[in-house]
Amino acid sequence: MKENNLNRVIGWSGLLLTSLLSTSALADNIGTSAEELGLSDYRHFVIYPRLDKALKAQKNNDEATAIREFEYIHQQVPDNIPLTLYLAEAYRHFNHDDRARLLLEDQLKRHPGDTRLKRSLAAIPEDVKTVKTVEDLLAQQKACDASPTPRCRSEVGQNALRLAQLPVARAQLDDAAFAASPKGKTLRTDLLQRAIYLKQWPLAEAIFSESRQQNTLSAAERRQWFDVLLTGQLDARILALQSQGIFTDPQSYITYATTLAYRGEKTRLQRYLSENTPLFTTEAQEKSWLYLLSKYSANPVQALANHTVQFAANRQYVVGATLPVLLKEGQYEAAQKLLATLPADEMLEERYTVSVATQNKAEALRLARLLYQQAPANLTRLDQLTWQLMQAGQPREAADLLLQRYPFHGDAAVSNTLMARLASLLESHPYLATPAKVAILSKPLPLAEQRQWQSQLPGITDNCPAIVRLLGDMSPSYDAAAWNRLAKCYRDTLPGIALYAWQQAEKRQPNAWQHRAVAYQAYQVEDYTTALTAWEKINLHEMNNEDLLAAANTAQAAGNGAARDRWLQQAEQRGLGNNALYWWLHAQRYIPAQPELALNDLTRSINIAPSAEAYVARATIYRQQHNVPAAISDLRAALDLDPNNSNTKAALGYALWDSGDIAQSREMLEQAHKGLPDDPAQIRQLAYVNQRLDDMPATQNYTRQVIDDIDNQALITPLTPEQNQQRFNFRRLHEDAGRRWTFSFDSSIGLRSGAMSTANNNVGGAAPGKSYRSYGQLEAEYRIGRNMLLEGDLLSVYSRVFADTGENGVVMPVKNPMSGTGLRWKPLRDQIFFLAIEQQFPLNGQNGASDTMLRASASFFNGGKYSDEWHPNGPGWFAQNLYLDAAQYVRQDIQAWTADYRVSWHQKVADGQTLEPYAHVQDNGYRDKGTQGAQLGGVGVRWNIWTGATHYDAWPHKISFGVEYQHTFKAINQRTGERNNAFLTIGVHW
Repeated sequence: MKENNLNRVIGWSGLLLTSLLSTSALADNIGTSAEELGLSDYRHFVIYPRLDKALKAQKNNDEATAIREFEYIHQQVPDNIPLTLYLAEAYRHFNHDDRARLLLEDQLKRHPGDTRLKRSLAAIPEDVKTVKTVEDLLAQQKACDASPTPRCRSEVGQNALRLAQLPVARAQLDDAAFAASPKGKTLRTDLLQRAIYLKQWPLAEAIFSESRQQNTLSAAERRQWFDVLLTGQLDARILALQSQGIFTDPQSYITYATTLAYRGEKTRLQRYLSENTPLFTTEAQEKSWLYLLSKYSANPVQALANHTVQFAANRQYVVGATLPVLLKEGQYEAAQKLLATLPADEMLEERYTVSVATQNKAEALRLARLLYQQAPANLTRLDQLTWQLMQAGQPREAADLLLQRYPFHGDAAVSNTLMARLASLLESHPYLATPAKVAILSKPLPLAEQRQWQSQLPGITDNCPAIVRLLGDMSPSYDAAAWNRLAKCYRDTLPGIALYAWQQAEKRQPNAWQHRAVAYQAYQVEDYTTALTAWEKINLHEMNNEDLLAAANTAQAAGNGAARDRWLQQAEQRGLGNNALYWWLHAQRYIPAQPELALNDLTRSINIAPSAEAYVARATIYRQQHNVPAAISDLRAALDLDPNNSNTKAALGYALWDSGDIAQSREMLEQAHKGLPDDPAQIRQLAYVNQRLDDMPATQNYTRQVIDDIDNQALITPLTPEQNQQRFNFRRLHEDAGRRWTFSFDSSIGLRSGAMSTANNNVGGAAPGKSYRSYGQLEAEYRIGRNMLLEGDLLSVYSRVFADTGENGVVMPVKNPMSGTGLRWKPLRDQIFFLAIEQQFPLNGQNGASDTMLRASASFFNGGKYSDEWHPNGPGWFAQNLYLDAAQYVRQDIQAWTADYRVSWHQKVADGQTLEPYAHVQDNGYRDKGTQGAQLGGVGVRWNIWTGATHYDAWPHKISFGVEYQHTFKAINQRTGERNNAFLTIGVHW
């Protein structure tokens, strides 16, 4: 009773322990009961407390206790498999896989077939040892031989394959048990493929042989085996196997023979062909073998004759292979006998060849008809039949056949033969070339020589649309005649292309006729150099009178006076003195050195036959002599004769500009521009003309075109300094043409306290003749327009506010404020000279009085390269200016004037910025009942900033900051101690 209770308690404890260790797979699989552990109740009673303690220690990761208890238990029952598994699991739990492995391997020696031990042992990860060298491999093999397992055999084999030690890998397969295992079969397959890769053909063949002996060789492996034998050139082995009945299928025989042919083994191949006669299963296989016999046998004809044909379809092949030899050797009788063995409707082509060779025309024509009936789409058949028809005296039938079959698509050589035959027949029978047939014949064929042939057919050679369709691709293979036909068709529509065509014809047929054609066409497209070169290739005796004058005219256009005079002399010898062109050319000899003689010759030319060229030439001389009316008259006469000549219209436009008729000049230039839209000189002139006419939108339009043209030139070659300056000038013109409002602010501020200076005695101020420290002015100007009172003038209205410091010496100019509103007139187009009338009002009612000012101002020496305008070229520039200004104050009856001469150097410091050191001298005058004057000199430096530029507009704004030192030589109302002063200057032009 007590024992049963004790067993019940132990059972409950086991259940509890199993529950506690429910996460252990081993506990789930084995359990802890006496029955599960394979123990007697007594042994279980003794062992269990320690097992319980060991499991709890393992659960709590108490390695020392768990290992000690499990090892004690194992010592007590060393043959017990479940307790051995518990100990092995404890070893693995505490990372002692090596101890677990030794324990399980030792237990397996006692229980070799126990699956639980094997499964636990297999679950322990193997330590993979890295094998890098052959020495490592041999050591691994030795270890495996000492304790062989399928795993180590596989690892040794795979490492051997990786290190290319195939004998070592092969040795692993000597273990029959391993060789029969899945890993062994895998190693065998890998070894075979590695042997093939390393081209170790004998080893690969041996493996295949073993597989065949074991009846494990698949169909694919069998084919690979044969490929290995072929690639490894194992000829003896192949023959041996075939003698054993292996690889005796027809395709293997053919493949091996073909391989021998590829290798150039002529003797071996001949022996192989003579000793073997495969039993073929298909017609194609036999044909392949027949080909090998005919190609590589010692006596091909004999070999083919001795071969017993297995498929009837191959009899033609045998005949076809032997017949050419017989024909070549002239054995026509034997050839006919050979053909007689075949049905009469077979090998008609060969029968035709024999009939042609034996000159049997009737038979040849009969066979040609039969062959054509069998394959009417075959060009060769058509060639045979039409040729035999012509030989038999039946050209009409031949022509009909050819026209029915045209165009001849197929072999180019045969097609060319048929086209040549058709052309010959059409020449002989032109009635066959009906309009419908011509339309078909003129459709372009794919080859150049075919299209050339088409272009010379009757009904096409003079048909320009058809010629262009046929020859328009300009193939270099066309002959001179074809190029001539194309040139004639392009002469009026595309003269430049026509010149190219004439040149191609000249290159292929360089004679006088071709040179003449090139010369006239080149002159038409204004390629005078090419035209002159062509004329010079023609001998004088081959040139008619028209040619002589044309050649001289070409020389004149090309600028070659010597050649011109040489041909003119020949023309004079031929009595061409009554020809207008002769005198026009004669006049060119005197231009430009002897204009009067040239005028006489041109007048004679016009009297004989008026021409636009003569009138234009005479007008040019008149214009050079400043006889503008006569030039205009001749140019108008030239336009009457040639109203669409844009060059003449342009010349008339320039002449009208010279005469001052700007409106008519614009009209002519715009007409010329339509015909010569890319002439940059005309575009520039149109910009100037429209500026003169105050057509600012048109001015800006043409100015933009000029700027774009210069920019396009810059994409090809860098701009020259002159071009760069021109680009800036037109940008300035574009900006100025669009300007209506101008705002400016100018001020000078005295830096010396209490100093008074006449330097600021500005004409136009509120108190002329008075000295002050600082001065400032703000002005707004609006341009009314040009050509208002006089042609070329500019009229503006403006308003300004100005002030000074008076006599109290304050720094900023805020005293004596005045406003002025007036009209400013620039009467001269090309001179900086202004007249103005201005009404002035005081802005401070306590000082000053209203007055009317009449003013004249001018600037000299400040244009072009000496201007203060930005210069796009160089690091800087020299500038100078003589400024004159005079004013009359009407109410006060006061006069004031200023003359200032300044020189300066603009040193560029950045794009649109300069530092400008300068020096100037100034003389001021003032008259109010008496005349007084002041003279001073100054040096200073200004920082000039230009801004606001766009692609088409030059900088519209300028800001200047400067410092100036002045010395007064003679002053008005200035004390002697104030002769040396310094000023800050500010200028803004917006």
